[in-house]
Amino acid sequence: MLRGWCNYFHHGVSARTFSYVDHFAFWRIIGWLRKRHLGLNMHTLVRRFLPGWQVRAEGIDMFRPRAVAIVRYRYRGTKIPTPWSRPPRTPAPVA
Repeated sequence: MLRGWCNYFHHGVSARTFSYVDHFAFWRIIGWLRKRHLGLNMHTLVRRFLPGWQVRAEGIDMFRPRAVAIVRYRYRGTKIPTPWSRPPRTPAPVA
C-alpha cells in the first residue's frame, strides 16, 4: 500500500510527507513488536528483531517511503496539443 501511494504522489512536492510516513510506519512496527514481546527491553528488541535498525524478515525488507525519488514534471504547456486550437496559418505565397 505504501509503495503504490508513493508511486502516485512522487511527482509532487512530497519529500517531507514521505519522510513523515516512513517515520510513522517504522515506529508503528516498533510499537507492535514491543506489544508482542512484553518482557523485552528496547535494546534486546532491536538486537533480536531489528539488526542495524532495518525492518526485514526472511529476506524481505520493509518499503521505505523516504527513499522514493521525487521526479518533478517538466513544463511543456505550449507543446501539449488541444482539440480546440486552430491549425497554424501558412503565409500566402509571394508572387
